[in-house]
Amino acid sequence: MGTPKKWIIATNGTKYASEAVKYAAELFQNLRFEPEIYILVVAINDDAITEAQAISEMAKFTFEDIAGKEGALTTLVEVGDPGEVIINQCKKLDADHLFIGGADFKWDINDDGPGGISNYIIENISGGITLIK
Repeated sequence: MGTPKKWIIATNGTKYASEAVKYAAELFQNLRFEPEIYILVVAINDDAITEAQAISEMAKFTFEDIAGKEGALTTLVEVGDPGEVIINQCKKLDADHLFIGGADFKWDINDDGPGGISNYIIENISGGITLIK
């Protein structure tokens, strides 16, 4: 596996998702290369777009503040099912690494019980993933 060239950081503003933004920014700060960075926020419906845009702007500010570089990323706000949208954006952008928070993460991804968005992503992603919990 080569050096990741496109990162997606998926966040919804929650504790662990925000920690994923911070962790990715700290990594970025110490790299000798600069991957393309996309911050993705998924609104579950059209009524949630304004809130998603605010979360996106806060995540951008946080990332740039920690990374020490402005303009280092692109923000995206999409509407739909979070797991499906994240996977589709990874494919569409040909991203090779995803950062997410995972408060709902369960170690047994084959369990038929609730596992949330983290499990869905782990089961369906192709590429690297960093899950912060």
